[in-house]
Amino acid sequence: MGPKRRNVNTTTGVVTRSISTRVQDLEIWVDCFGTGELGDWQDMMRALGFEQEFMSKNQCRKALKYIWVNITDFLFAVATDTKPHFFANHYQLARYTLKNRKFFPKRLIPKGSPLRELFSSIIT
Repeated sequence: MGPKRRNVNTTTGVVTRSISTRVQDLEIWVDCFGTGELGDWQDMMRALGFEQEFMSKNQCRKALKYIWVNITDFLFAVATDTKPHFFANHYQLARYTLKNRKFFPKRLIPKGSPLRELFSSIIT
């Protein structure tokens, strides 16, 4: 038995992704943004499209409070140097995530990582 596979719809077509792809996504994250220093937070804010300079992690957290983006799509956008898709609210993000099955396991996100601030609980 190999890793479980499933189909994922993307803008370029249907792609077969394995569970190990999530680990690769996390490796992209660590390579690009590190593990949680202020500079890592500032890099993430720039990748999200913020132009202002944030002087503390708390300022970043406050700015991210109402940012709704799918983590899998965000990591793909970072890897391909494109802009991520933003949602107007939590409910649109939840509907998109459930429909497209683009979940990212919270257990893979290191504590203190800026990526945790993008994590949203999707309850079905």
